[in-house]
Amino acid sequence: MSIYIIQWNISYNSKADKIGSFLKSQISKNCIVCLQEVLESSKEKIVNYLQPTDYRFSLDLRPPGKFDGKNRKLGLLTMTFGNKIADCHLIQRSIFPERTLVARVDIRNSMVNILNFHSLTGVGYKRAKSSNFASIAEYLNINELDFFCCDANEPKTDDFEISYLEFWDNGDKGRYPSLIFGENKVHNLKDSFRYIKEPSDKLPISYKTGKTYRRYDMIFNSGNWKVESLEYKYNESIEASSDHALVIGKFNKNSA
Repeated sequence: MSIYIIQWNISYNSKADKIGSFLKSQISKNCIVCLQEVLESSKEKIVNYLQPTDYRFSLDLRPPGKFDGKNRKLGLLTMTFGNKIADCHLIQRSIFPERTLVARVDIRNSMVNILNFHSLTGVGYKRAKSSNFASIAEYLNINELDFFCCDANEPKTDDFEISYLEFWDNGDKGRYPSLIFGENKVHNLKDSFRYIKEPSDKLPISYKTGKTYRRYDMIFNSGNWKVESLEYKYNESIEASSDHALVIGKFNKNSA
């Protein structure tokens, strides 16, 4: 069984019509799409345009409160095409539960568990970002997932060799993001780009901070799935009004 996974922070400043048009060109049957920084208004337009078979929106589970600022209005949207979502939940122990969305997708009577996650930024939250990573690491450690999609706002320094990764110091010297993304990781999921058939001689990029290009957007997969292909579509995504690359991976389920 083959499945396509799309990870994309569309940016709250993006234009929903351009986002929808680009997404439509990337979607295939048996596709799960994980989007971050989705406003309520953008969600309505994207869903109406793409007509997914099923979807869940994190702000439906945790709506912004009366006095919440704009950062509590950035939701996660998980859509599936050709399949149904059996159930979903937020990670309540995280600092911003609405920036987590776990979905169980029924694909040909086989359940696929996927976590859609949007990290806090160190610029605005520092120690809160670090603490939130601890909550996500805990969840990954005690729950079995097939896929984990995220805008991690990490690492500070990327490398093909995992031991050379450097993480931002948000009061923890990079300890907690290392539990998820580094050599100290506490879960069994794999960073998909490290397992593609023909690794590029260049690290993929998905976001630009100042003059530096970084790989902040990732898809992790369990050992139940083999990576067939993985693409970072940075230039096309910028043209579509986002500031992050759309990442698309094709995966085949390993036979028992």
